[in-house]
Amino acid sequence: MTFDAALVAAATIRRAGLDPRACSADDAVHQLQLAHVLLDGGFDGVATLAEALAGGDHGLGTVDRLDGELVVVDGEPWRVDWHGTAELMTPDTRTPFAIVSTLDSPITRRLQDVDLDQLKIIVEELVDDAGAIASVRLEGSFSRVLVRSVKPQDPPYRTYAEVCASDEVRWEHIPFYGVFVGFRFPELEPGVAIAGLHLHGLDNLRTTGGHNYELHVRDAKLSVGVSRDVVMHLPDKSMMDLLETPPMIRATQRALLRRGPMTLQEIAGHLEISESEALSRINWLGDRGFIQELAGGIGGLGGEPRWRINLHTQGAKTTPKIAALLNTL
Repeated sequence: MTFDAALVAAATIRRAGLDPRACSADDAVHQLQLAHVLLDGGFDGVATLAEALAGGDHGLGTVDRLDGELVVVDGEPWRVDWHGTAELMTPDTRTPFAIVSTLDSPITRRLQDVDLDQLKIIVEELVDDAGAIASVRLEGSFSRVLVRSVKPQDPPYRTYAEVCASDEVRWEHIPFYGVFVGFRFPELEPGVAIAGLHLHGLDNLRTTGGHNYELHVRDAKLSVGVSRDVVMHLPDKSMMDLLETPPMIRATQRALLRRGPMTLQEIAGHLEISESEALSRINWLGDRGFIQELAGGIGGLGGEPRWRINLHTQGAKTTPKIAALLNTL
């Protein structure tokens, strides 16, 4: 699998008002694939773990065919299968979805007698920025944890919610000694990421773990890293690469991804092209449902019409070829 480097850069989502110079590559959280693709049933691996983990040594995700929960601890990718058994994965294992970061110079706290709801409040207090992404590591002893995994799936795939309703397996550990790693995401564009605190765990003996549902800390160290930059790595199969899009059209997509909704005049000025050429590109993207017109301007407050990128397209103007590809996501 190859990544379009320019498209990856274009899909970087930053909190509004943040100075881009404050976001270095070391600060970034890297996410492979848009969340909606996984939730809609995109369970086939699109990258190797070696590729996915190039962005960090701390994280979570899943592996090919949704075959268990992925837990990345200190650069090691472990899978917890539906039997609750942990296994170290090889670098060539494929993954459909993963999120990683480098947890450098985190804020740390010692926690005692804390449940999951209290943990969420503490993380929010440490981050102190509703628009930031928090990388979270919680390591120590727990009086109780409830975790889960799912059975591997076969095509044709159902949605993630349907899989969890029928093929999820939960188990309880009393007590539990180990580490939970994950992220707290803010609300982003629909379908981009999963908001809230999401943790996967692994015991100290590296024998079991899973996706966390409930926990109660007995005595543990909490480490929180704060990032305001999330880089979306979109594989060839994903929304932005569904077509062999002409380079000039791709440049227009990148402009809208980077800058948000733009008027015809703004697109032409940014790309240094004529308004007639900008309109031609808008029509090309619009006919395929890749962009949406905001007729009343931003927020319906009036002004010139603006266009924005659709992250997931199911429009009536979608051609049969594109519709068939979209239905595979």
